[in-house]
Amino acid sequence: MKRIFLMILVWALIPIMALANGRHASTEISPGGLTYHLLMLPKAKQVSIRVAWPTDWPFRQGANQTVPFIGAQLVLSGGAKGYPAGKAIEKFADLKAGAFLQATIDHVYGWLGAPSENIDQTVAIANAHLRAPLLDDKWFRRISKGLKREFAQRNAVPAMKAYTAIRWAVFGDQPVREALSLDDPAAFDRASSADVARWAQETFTRSPDTIIVAGNISADAAGKAVDRLFEGLPVGGRKMQRDAKADFSPRRILLHLPGAKVSQLVFVAPLPPTANTSAADGFSDILLAMALGDGDQSVLFKAVRTKLRASYAFGAGLGAYDRAHRFLALSGQVATDRLAQAEGVVRTAYQGFLTTPPEDDLKARIAPVLAGLRANRSNPVKISANAMLAALDGEDPAIMLKLADVVGGLTTATIVSRLKSAFPRADGFVVLATSPDKNALPGACVISEPRGAARCR
Repeated sequence: MKRIFLMILVWALIPIMALANGRHASTEISPGGLTYHLLMLPKAKQVSIRVAWPTDWPFRQGANQTVPFIGAQLVLSGGAKGYPAGKAIEKFADLKAGAFLQATIDHVYGWLGAPSENIDQTVAIANAHLRAPLLDDKWFRRISKGLKREFAQRNAVPAMKAYTAIRWAVFGDQPVREALSLDDPAAFDRASSADVARWAQETFTRSPDTIIVAGNISADAAGKAVDRLFEGLPVGGRKMQRDAKADFSPRRILLHLPGAKVSQLVFVAPLPPTANTSAADGFSDILLAMALGDGDQSVLFKAVRTKLRASYAFGAGLGAYDRAHRFLALSGQVATDRLAQAEGVVRTAYQGFLTTPPEDDLKARIAPVLAGLRANRSNPVKISANAMLAALDGEDPAIMLKLADVVGGLTTATIVSRLKSAFPRADGFVVLATSPDKNALPGACVISEPRGAARCR
């Protein structure tokens, strides 16, 4: 439910959108020469600053893919000059502020949020940790062990094994697959604080892809805050090498899990990437996925309950491996003795959805989405998050101030048009089942561990 914006060309560094309630957007240059997008929200009680630093670490052969995840936690908690390890967390709490770093496949995202009167102090704390983190060994070990345990538990769940297997099918033995799954616990043991230091030094530079400032703050104050946040960071700006090939060719795979109590069935197929998805198209995708598999009135839920007379549910959702690879996923638990039948029921229901979309249901689903947008129109945290993703797609972050108008302008005709042009065909899915019965999906490529999916063609 993100990365969904309208393309508008920014011609000059002047306000590019102004609304009657005082909200407006502009593209600015800080006194230190950094370009940032300002979303002025007069009613907001907090200032939100977001930064997207580009990374290609997840695409490198031989790189330890646990390092960005450890580093994202360690940099802000492992201490800096004047701040013993863990002290920043207490300082942020005292300031009624918050901060985090998040490692993804394409970017490392940073966020700061604080009341307007405390934003300068919050920025100063963050800068100290970005510029010269101490990376305390005790905190390194604590974070590394915690993440190792967390991912081991997560990857042991049968439903997660299904998605791990799909990543093997789509990406094979590429570094990006390892970064998406983190399914090798020993990789956490091989990581070191020196690795994190190298990752941090190359990541946190004065050359981010995007900076967003949102809240009740003037351009002058915002520019000074941006400069303070980036003070002392290296210039950076090297070219990213993001080479990953995805194979979404349709195939049917069964992961045999003898100890599983139920079977899991997952369908995955590609959607247009974020850069080719406008605001109207993006919200159409959301509404279509909701009508397809969200709630007891959705197409898939009713089909599984009616045709199989089952007590379980089947749903649909949108996802992305990275910004170039979005996908539609249909998934649910099924009784093992009905796995093959369930595959047919889901595929038939999806084909019916493509052929005859439930237009009344689509229209009804617009209202709650619209209400949510209106309720958050002065929320700098949520608006800045979506503005960040818009800017990364080369779009105008100012559209975040008028998303309610975009959604309010959708019609069933435009939504159905999007369905016809962008959603996959019924025979275009990678189908992955997990089951205690290796014969539960006749004709499927049977594997005994997720990595085996790479050989199923």
